[in-house]
Amino acid sequence: MIRNYVLLFLRNLSRQKLFSIINLLGLTVSISSAVLIYLYVRHEMSYDSFHNHAERIYRINQTFIWGENDNNQFSSTGPGVATALRAELPEAELLTSIHTPGNFIISYTNAKGEVLVFEEDKILAADTNFFAMFSFPLIHGEPNHVLKQANTMVMSESTAKKYFGDENPIGKLVRLGTFDNQQTYEVTGIVKDTPDNSYIEFDVLLSMSSFPTIARLHWSWVFTQLETYVRLREGTDIANTKNKLTTIPRKYAEETLQRIMNVSYDEYIKSGKKWDLFLQPMLSIHLPEQVVYNRLNEPGNKKMVYAMMGIAIFILLLACINFMNLSTAQFTRRVKEASVRKILGLGRKELSLNYFLEALAFCGIALVAALALIQLAMPAFNILTGQQISFNLFSDGGLVLSIVALVVVMAIVASSYPTYFLTGFHPVEGMKGKLKAGTKGKAFRNGLVVFQFSVSIILVACTAIVFQQLNYVTEKELGFDKENLLVLNHVNLVKDPETLVKATEQVSGVINASACTSVPPRVWGGDKFSADGMNSQTFALNYTSGDEAFIPTMSIKIKYGRNFIADNGGDYERVILNETAVKRIGWAVDETAIGKKIEAPGGEIKFEVIGIMADFNFWSLESPIEPMAVFHNKSANLFGLGDKKYILLRINPQGTEGWDKTFAELNTLWKIHAGDTPLQYEFVDDAFADTFKTQQRFGGILTVMASLAILIAALGLLGMIVYTLEQRTKEIGIRKVSGASVLDILTLITRNFTMLVIIAFIIGAPLAYWLMEQWLQDFAYRITPSVWIFFGVGLGTLLIAILITSYHSVKAALTNPVKVLKDE
Repeated sequence: MIRNYVLLFLRNLSRQKLFSIINLLGLTVSISSAVLIYLYVRHEMSYDSFHNHAERIYRINQTFIWGENDNNQFSSTGPGVATALRAELPEAELLTSIHTPGNFIISYTNAKGEVLVFEEDKILAADTNFFAMFSFPLIHGEPNHVLKQANTMVMSESTAKKYFGDENPIGKLVRLGTFDNQQTYEVTGIVKDTPDNSYIEFDVLLSMSSFPTIARLHWSWVFTQLETYVRLREGTDIANTKNKLTTIPRKYAEETLQRIMNVSYDEYIKSGKKWDLFLQPMLSIHLPEQVVYNRLNEPGNKKMVYAMMGIAIFILLLACINFMNLSTAQFTRRVKEASVRKILGLGRKELSLNYFLEALAFCGIALVAALALIQLAMPAFNILTGQQISFNLFSDGGLVLSIVALVVVMAIVASSYPTYFLTGFHPVEGMKGKLKAGTKGKAFRNGLVVFQFSVSIILVACTAIVFQQLNYVTEKELGFDKENLLVLNHVNLVKDPETLVKATEQVSGVINASACTSVPPRVWGGDKFSADGMNSQTFALNYTSGDEAFIPTMSIKIKYGRNFIADNGGDYERVILNETAVKRIGWAVDETAIGKKIEAPGGEIKFEVIGIMADFNFWSLESPIEPMAVFHNKSANLFGLGDKKYILLRINPQGTEGWDKTFAELNTLWKIHAGDTPLQYEFVDDAFADTFKTQQRFGGILTVMASLAILIAALGLLGMIVYTLEQRTKEIGIRKVSGASVLDILTLITRNFTMLVIIAFIIGAPLAYWLMEQWLQDFAYRITPSVWIFFGVGLGTLLIAILITSYHSVKAALTNPVKVLKDE
């Protein structure tokens, strides 16, 4: 019996070569796409699940206190939050905080006297119980002791290898810090490299006691430099814990508000502001339910993950539809075969099983081809997604079961409707040739074609809109000229930064040079200020500091007042505000604001406003413009900027030779002033582009999947056209004999399929518009999808359908009618 099934399958495969190729190609492409998307989605949804008791670990978020009218949560908290939680949450089994001190240069002198110097950009500081809370396996060191003492550190396995090679790293001493404040740290532990699916990433972990400022500010709720985590005891009533969190700010933030803002908690709330605490499950940090401003790492995008899942399902359906469509289209061809089997005693169940096994065989062959294709495509797919996903069937039992289940489900779906057609008739009528697929079957097949092209149009239209939005945010005017702006990092490691700034002005191609403490889109300085006329009310103000060349180098327009003046000591305690800050205070945006003052937290220090600059984007374009200030970098009264220093250079547009000369001179200067410290730099336009890398990856994946959807739909249309022409060969011959032209026959054949594509456009275009409206809501600056995009996509899809139809229709129309009608 099995031998007969195999022979019958092979016979049908060889008889219908074109249909078999279309089915196998569609199934292969869809299976490989689905498996790749499955691997991606599984990886995205597996973040942080490797921690022991991950389901009981929560991060404490708070209201985004540095924004106005911003209801999103903020993962950064002050030391005072952890202090309050220890007192108010007895159900907290563990509580730990993580600090982000920033990037550092670390140096080590080996036994040969060689100085190894590296920039480390994944440095965190953590409480002693960090390894009790999180399951990062230590290779060397005791979990409860490696971070106990000040000036101790834990290195990742790969980082330790980079510094010490094969030497035992425990007890080694390295130097870390700035030029003026380098400290010696002892390596007390080595940890395995953090997994790819970890929100918390680090190469170096410093002890929290190495930063005494954290302990001194144990009361502060505005020194938002930490992320705070709790592990709740088993059986904890989460609703009760959330209720407790609602009362904690009123009780514990009062001291901070009085000391920093000179207001009570009640006054703060009455002014229309909020200050709430939230529990966010550890397992939802990477794919949050709502927007959360993370401190340690960028989150994923849940909408994109769901979109990828939907795309995988639709691509699988497209391939199954091809199988169903072509099988039911061949109804009249296979009806006699089914009739003979019925006469020989096969019942409906046996026939259904046969067609299922046939579909399963197709899917099985396609699976083998798909597995080979996945192996070839995996490196490119990892580049496209920015992940390091592995594909190994032999060590991934869950993946094997998923693939087997996928193939079985596809076989059931693909064989379902053909089984309905080919088993539900009387065999005598089938043998006499009295059965036809009928109008019902034709309507169903046409409906499937409409579905295929609707999905294709949706994917292509969405792809076009994604790239239109990305192009818009890339080319949007930011309020300053981001092109040819070069940032030199780690100027804080240079002995005399001012001398270096002046020296860079003489470098070939350099127009302007400025010393500053941060550069867009990474402006993180911020605090609560008050101002003249605000009656002690405060507003959130973001800020950076720079010298008198900062604003000209950025090409920011001064609308009223003036810029800082070189060597004018009085300007050191003055400030330049953007238009949004002036409006937020309540002042008129004109000359009347010049000379007024804003007050730093505490009300003891005042800065005179000497200029109003035009608004500019200093964060990602996903965020609106907030109040912004530029203070002088020599201010003695400005805090909260850290010890990072940068040099901002405006470079002339130039060719490759010019850039090579510029960088050669910069390297020479840097070695003179910074010694062994490596020169690190980046371009501002690249930094802005990096803020949209998640969306860019989504656009790339969407492009590939839309192309595959069009390919599968086109293959299905090709099969349907070939079948239709086979069925209407004699009709075409009679029409030619009757005087019909090639154009008449072409119009006859293409009319129906053209209408199907038009119907698919009418269905698909509105759905694509709705989907993109949901996606565009994440952007503060966004496009309105152009009607021409949808018409362009519809016209392009129609053109593809017409080209496929026309070629085979013209070929049939040019056939000599004598050959077709010679037996009539």
